[in-house]
Amino acid sequence: MNRLVLSACALLSGLALANAAEAAPLRHGYGKLTPAEQAALARSQHQLDVIKARAWADGHVTPWERAKIRVAEQRHQALVYRLRHA
Repeated sequence: MNRLVLSACALLSGLALANAAEAAPLRHGYGKLTPAEQAALARSQHQLDVIKARAWADGHVTPWERAKIRVAEQRHQALVYRLRHA
């Protein structure tokens, strides 16, 4: 009987450790971002804002500047998707 109780306790403690190890990467939950990921998104958004401000600085946006803005927007959107769906 003692052997059965000890083996049951060992099994349950092993399961508890396994569950804790699985839960560790999910401490922020699904769909929530870590502070580092939030900072990366903020930097990306700031870079995009700077590119747009420089393009509009002279009051006219050239085709080259529009292309640069489009690329920056696509990179930002890709970063958002990658971080939200990782």
